[in-house]
Amino acid sequence: MLQMRTYVYKNKLLRMFIAVIDSAGYFLKKILFPPQNKDAKQVERILIFKVDHAGDVLLATPAIIAIRKKFPLSHIVLVVGPWSKGIIEGEKYINEVISYSAYWQDRNPDRNLNIRESFNLIRILRRNKYDMFFDFRGDLFAIIIGFLSGIPKRIGYGWEGGGFLLTHEVNTTINKHQVEILLDAVRAAGIEPDTSEVSLSISEDDKKYVLALLKQEGWIESSLTIGFHIGGGCPSKMWPIERFADLMEMVYGKLKAQVVLIGGTEDVALIKKMERFLSFKPIVMAGKTTFKQTAAAIKMYSLFIGNDSAPVHIAAAVGVTTIVLFSAANDWQRWKPYGNDVVVVHKDVPCGGCEESVCDTMECMNLITVKEVFDLVLSKSQNI
Repeated sequence: MLQMRTYVYKNKLLRMFIAVIDSAGYFLKKILFPPQNKDAKQVERILIFKVDHAGDVLLATPAIIAIRKKFPLSHIVLVVGPWSKGIIEGEKYINEVISYSAYWQDRNPDRNLNIRESFNLIRILRRNKYDMFFDFRGDLFAIIIGFLSGIPKRIGYGWEGGGFLLTHEVNTTINKHQVEILLDAVRAAGIEPDTSEVSLSISEDDKKYVLALLKQEGWIESSLTIGFHIGGGCPSKMWPIERFADLMEMVYGKLKAQVVLIGGTEDVALIKKMERFLSFKPIVMAGKTTFKQTAAAIKMYSLFIGNDSAPVHIAAAVGVTTIVLFSAANDWQRWKPYGNDVVVVHKDVPCGGCEESVCDTMECMNLITVKEVFDLVLSKSQNI
């Protein structure tokens, strides 16, 4: 009889194939690999796998902090993609950060399978003899890496398959916020978290740098400031730039707000294109700041608006009122920024949950009007 479980794959044949492989794996595991218990006091080295993107890494911070509190003297190593390394480096609850370009998470169209890098990583992990492994995404390939690295205690999710390679498979559902899903992973390891607050530290040097940069661009500290991020990890998540321009015109003209545009170097060309629709010159910080410096800048703003991407997660983490324009491609209730003052603007459409990175119609984003977003800005600005 096949192992009955829920997989994330939409393709029915792929789900059936994975189910067959898993059923055989669970059967062999029961015979060949009986459970092994390792005393928690002997956990000296812990490996956490989180190779997706910066916003996703931020949502994992409550779970990582819970692990640190349980094992205050353990050496905790976090494996992340190079695209998100800057968001987590320097955090005091992590001893070491390893950069690994996971093929299945790389958004670069020219990416390669990097088999050599993967084997080099496994060799390094085996040599370092970790005691505990967490996969914080549910990636089949990450689970395989944890297994091949010889780590005795392996915690993760089996919804992409390969759960039989774990010693502790997390019993949870995808129908709740990602922060809570990740906290379920640490609970599976016998750790009870005492907070779900997303954490992001900002150094004094980064604060001084962005303050000087903002003032150099003519920013007035005492005035209403609204930050914008118009980019996104993929086209299906992006509100039309013409509508962003119309919204900026309204907040600039009607609210007399200072408009600041942030983002990475990949957003610079898009911002230049959008500026052609503006009658005024906004402050542009895109491409001039690191992740942590971006956080320092956003913390100085009165309000922040953006598509579903890392900057809205940063804004929520530093406690700034955040309005996020959310595509229906992904489940907004699971992936929205985690904070006390976050408003999600989204539209339910028949094709919702498609998880496509490119869309021909962009119906869900086109249904979001400039007026409804401005009305939210107006409402929120009255409380600032």
